[in-house]
Amino acid sequence: MTLKTRLFVEKDINHMDGLLDLYKELGYPTTKEKLASRLKKICNHKDYYLLLLIKNDVIIGLSGMCKMLFYEKEGEYMRLLAFVINSNYRGKGYGTFLLKESEALATQLVCKVITLNSGNRLERDNAHSFYYNNGFEKKSSGFSKTLL
Repeated sequence: MTLKTRLFVEKDINHMDGLLDLYKELGYPTTKEKLASRLKKICNHKDYYLLLLIKNDVIIGLSGMCKMLFYEKEGEYMRLLAFVINSNYRGKGYGTFLLKESEALATQLVCKVITLNSGNRLERDNAHSFYYNNGFEKKSSGFSKTLL
């Protein structure tokens, strides 16, 4: 068994079915065309990173991140924007492995903190426990307003 992480590259769009499955599990169902367009933009943005978790040449997880600047102090932080492990592989330590690799990338990029938001829905309780168990603290409440 080989387990590794690596950054998304544009040729990974050829493995769209696995990526579509992960997006659906995140609650972001989309089409191949829309996801390909979105990932090309992300891939070409210097502050965005998509870390893939690959087991035996199959993409089983992803961690989408953005490097950001603090307003309140000097330095940069990494914001985790999308994080998912294929449900067939959960409970086996793969999420913790991908999270640690995400933290390592953030550290390599001289980020002082890693942050994330997670919905307050009942189905997110397991995710919240996962984050608590991996050293995250609940520090704030997120708010959102649709503009268009």
